[in-house]
Amino acid sequence: MESTINELQIAWEKSGQAVSDAQNKQMKMAIQNTAEPGKFSDEQLSAAKKDVEDKVKARDFAKDTLDGARANAKVIQPKKIDGAPAIQTQDKKKMTKDEFVSNFKDILRHPSHYENMLTSSTSDDSSAGLTIPQDIETDIHTLMRQYASLEPLVNVENVSTQTGSRVIESFVDITPADKQSDQNTDAVESTYPAAHQISYNIADYIDLFYAANSLLNDSSENVLAWLEQHIARKSVVTRNNAIISQLSAVPNKPTVASYDDIIDTIMSLDTALLTGSSVLMNKSGFTKLRKVKDANGDYLLQRDVSQKGSWILDGAYPINYVEDRWLPSGGTAASPVFPFYFGNYKQLITIFDRQALSIDSSTQTEQAFKRNQTALRSIERFDTKTVDGDAVAAASFTSIADQPAKIVVQSAS
Repeated sequence: MESTINELQIAWEKSGQAVSDAQNKQMKMAIQNTAEPGKFSDEQLSAAKKDVEDKVKARDFAKDTLDGARANAKVIQPKKIDGAPAIQTQDKKKMTKDEFVSNFKDILRHPSHYENMLTSSTSDDSSAGLTIPQDIETDIHTLMRQYASLEPLVNVENVSTQTGSRVIESFVDITPADKQSDQNTDAVESTYPAAHQISYNIADYIDLFYAANSLLNDSSENVLAWLEQHIARKSVVTRNNAIISQLSAVPNKPTVASYDDIIDTIMSLDTALLTGSSVLMNKSGFTKLRKVKDANGDYLLQRDVSQKGSWILDGAYPINYVEDRWLPSGGTAASPVFPFYFGNYKQLITIFDRQALSIDSSTQTEQAFKRNQTALRSIERFDTKTVDGDAVAAASFTSIADQPAKIVVQSAS
């Protein structure tokens, strides 16, 4: 039954990729045919449409068959290795927290159940190791939000295939639809802006860490708390780094030196993108900006009364900042140049999330053997892509001048 489910999973994922490819082909033909009417014959257009419909039917059938097989497979028994008792690995959604902790402790006792722990694969091996149940993943994502995660700023799309693509139109290039006031007049074909294709390829992000074997004697609650906290912290740093790495695609703007320059940077974005926009900078730059004063001698930044410890710019735009080691300043130590990003990051970046957290173990590493520990390897799978580089403006500054003090004119007595 296990091999059948794995085969059905592979078939479903391949059929999903086939649908994505067929849809992309159809959209490209539609765009080209609009630019050059008659480029494709009616038979070619009909064939492309039917190809998508057939592949969608095949995908849906594969998914229904997979769901049925999973529902019938209550418990999967891995084969015994070296005579050690096999771990009972249940469906990700059905495994309780206590069952997961029991299995997790078992891989500490019998790490030989899991082979090739230190081998990384570019294939979709999400079934390897001990899959983390969905409710524990939810706990981990809840913890992540407590650790200054940038992920809520960007768009996250959950995907079920290893690779795929999307056809994207930049927001600033979208044109309004034509008004049709006369039903007896043929509609005018719209002019479509240039579209571009975004392809994703899910990567494995691997974290190797160590657990004391005395953890076997701890309570389920403590084991879970320890594991969830470690994975959540690592995931925040990993995903923040992946998000920040995409900022290199943002076009550079002139250096800002005054609050007026900041306003110019804000207004350089398309007006429709301002809703949902925010500031992103490093901690040193934020500290510098916090000290800037307005014409009344008050600090220019305002506190966000709705969120403790948060700040807003120009009365509307939240400020996000990360440690300098993740978003470093330019220039020199004596004269640093601080990065300043403003925009709508959900339009800028998409994380394609495979949602396949898993954990594996070994006692064969040198540190684990010498210290009576067990090496653990957690894997999460995602890809990060820049979608619309015009959605965010990039600037920098060395210092921001205080606003000139108001001149008080005294009336003659």
